Amino acid sequence: MSTLTRPAPPFVERPPTPSLRMHAWVKRFNRPVVAVLAVGLIAGYLRFVHLAYPEHRVFDEYYYTKSACILLGYSDQRCDINSADERFWRENEWDTGAWVHPPLGKWMIAFGELAFGTESMGWRAGAAVTGTATVMLLAVIIQLLWASPLWTFTGGLLLATEGLNLVQSRTGTLDIFVAFWVVLVFVFLLLDRRWIERRTPPPAAAASPAGDGEAAARPKRRLPAPLWRPYRFAAGAAGGAAMATKWSGLTAVVTAIVLGVHVGSDAAQAVRRVETDREDDHDRGFGFVLALLVTPCIVYFATYIPWFLHFGWDLQRWAEMQGKAARFHADLKAVNDQGQPWHAYFAPAWKWIVLARPTYYYGAFASDGVRQVIYAQGNPAIFWGSLLAIPYVAYAWWHKHDWKAGFIVIAIAGLYLPWFLVSRPQFFFYATPLTPFFVLAVVYALRDLSALHVAGSRSRPFLPFVVGFVAASVILFIWFWPILTAAPITDAAFKLRYWFTSWAYSLHAGREARTSPARALASSAMARTEDVWIGMRDGVRLAATLYLPPRTTPSVPSLAPRCSRRSPTARTTSPRTTGPSTTGSRTSSGTWCAGSTSAGRAPPRGARRASTRRRSSRT
Repeated sequence: MSTLTRPAPPFVERPPTPSLRMHAWVKRFNRPVVAVLAVGLIAGYLRFVHLAYPEHRVFDEYYYTKSACILLGYSDQRCDINSADERFWRENEWDTGAWVHPPLGKWMIAFGELAFGTESMGWRAGAAVTGTATVMLLAVIIQLLWASPLWTFTGGLLLATEGLNLVQSRTGTLDIFVAFWVVLVFVFLLLDRRWIERRTPPPAAAASPAGDGEAAARPKRRLPAPLWRPYRFAAGAAGGAAMATKWSGLTAVVTAIVLGVHVGSDAAQAVRRVETDREDDHDRGFGFVLALLVTPCIVYFATYIPWFLHFGWDLQRWAEMQGKAARFHADLKAVNDQGQPWHAYFAPAWKWIVLARPTYYYGAFASDGVRQVIYAQGNPAIFWGSLLAIPYVAYAWWHKHDWKAGFIVIAIAGLYLPWFLVSRPQFFFYATPLTPFFVLAVVYALRDLSALHVAGSRSRPFLPFVVGFVAASVILFIWFWPILTAAPITDAAFKLRYWFTSWAYSLHAGREARTSPARALASSAMARTEDVWIGMRDGVRLAATLYLPPRTTPSVPSLAPRCSRRSPTARTTSPRTTGPSTTGSRTSSGTWCAGSTSAGRAPPRGARRASTRRRSSRT
C-alpha cells in the first residue's frame, strides 16, 4: 500500500529580523582596521575643531612656538621676536630656550607651522596630529594584546575623550610629543614579542626525534639572531626620539630595558629560549645593548644635526649646552630666595593620579560674567578608575602570571615611579605620557569584569556596569569640554566644574569662589604670589601681581606699571593677543609689570574688554 506524502512547501525567504541585521552589521565592521580608523576619526575631530582659538599664545606656547619658528628661519617679525633677550638667544643659541629641552619637539611644532603658517592653527597643528596618532597607537596596543576590535575601539575612545590628553593635543607644547614616542616604544616592544614568537619553533617540534614523521612534516623555522631584531631596534629609536623631545623620555628607555630583561614574562622566556639555542650569552647581551642603549643615544645625537649644520661641528659647545640644561633642571626650585612660590600650579607626582592639582593654561574674563578658560583637567572616570584598576592588574600579574598584566604594570611603574624621586618642581601635565597606560589598565579591568558570569549560566551581571563606566567617561568629557577648549561659559557654570578646593584656578585654592582675591590673600599667613584684579570706574579690569610676605596685609597696588629685576636696556613687551591686552606686560628679563596695558597707557573710558591671564611654567 502506497503512502501519501505531502509535497514540501515552497521556500520563502523571510526578511531578517532587526537583531539579525544588527548582528550582521556588527560582524561586518568588527575589524581591527575599522576600529583603529574609527577612534582616529573621533580623536582627530575633537582635537582639530576650533583649534585656532585662542588666537594668541597660551601657557608655554610663548616659548616653544617661537623656537619652532626660529628653526624654520623665518624673520623676527614673523616669529614675534620682539625683545632684546629673544633676539640675543636667537643669534647665539638658534632658539629661545635651547638650554631647557632638546630640539625634536620644537621641530615637530615647526612642521605644523610650515604647513599652516605661523599663526595659532600652525603652531598647534603638529600637536593635534600627534595626539590623534597617539590615540590610534594605543588602539594598536590593545589589538596586539587581546585581538578584539571591540575593546580596541573602547580603549581608543577612552583616550580620545581623556581631558589632559586632549588639552595637550590642542596646545603647542612638548608633552604630547613625548607621549607619542613613549607609546610607540611599547608598540614596537609588543611587535618584537610577536616577531620572536612567530619564528620560535613549538616545544613539541624541538623535542620530537629526528625520525618523527609529524615533526619532519613541519616546516623548519629559522631562528632569529639576537643582533637582528628590527622591532627592538625600532623601540630603541623611538626611545631616543622621546629623550630628544624631553629628557623625561629617558623613563621609557629604562622601562624598555626592564621589559627586555624581565625573566618572569612569557615573552622574555621565549626570547631567552630562542637566543640560547642560537647564540651564547655574550652575543645576546651585545645585541640587547646595541638596540636599547646605543640606538637611543645615536637618535638623540642625530636630532642635533640641524644645530651642527647651523653653528658648525663644535662638540665642545654642544656639550656645554647639555650641561647648561642639566644645571637648569637641577637648580630649578619651587620657591625663590625669599621663600615665595613662583608658580601656583606645582603638583608633585602623587597628586597626578588623584587629580589633586590640575593646571590652568588660559583665561579670558569678560565684564558680563562670561569666561573662556583652558584647564588641563584629567577625566575623573579614567584617573580615579585607574586607582582601582592598577592594583587589580598587579594582582592578576602575580596570581595568574599573565604577561599582559605584567606588561601594563611594568610600563606604568617605569613611567610613573621615577617622578617620586625627582626633587625639581613638577606639574600635572607631566602625566601626559601616563594617560594611555592608565587607560590600558582600565581596559584590562573592564574586560575581565565583563567576562564574569554566573555559574551554570551565560548571564554577565557586570556587563551593564562596564557599559555604564564607558558612558560615564564620555559624559564627563562632555561636561568638562567648555573648560578644556576655552568655550564661552558663565561664571556659575564654571564653578560647577571644579569639585574640590584644590581645583580652583587661583593659588589660594577654594577660597577664590567665596571671597575676593585680595581678601583671600590678606587672610593667609603664608608667603605667596597671586594676580589681583583691579576694577576701574569705566568697567575695565587690570591685573596686578602681589608678592606678599607672611602675615602681611596687602596694600592697594598702584595702577602705574611696576617691574622688578628689569634691565635698564630692556624693552617692555606684551604677549600676543587678539586685541589690546589688559594683563601685566612681560619684560625682556622675564618679569611681569603690574597693572600695565599692551599700549602702555590706560584704556579709554567706557571700553568693555576682556582681561586675560597667562601663567607659564617654563618647564
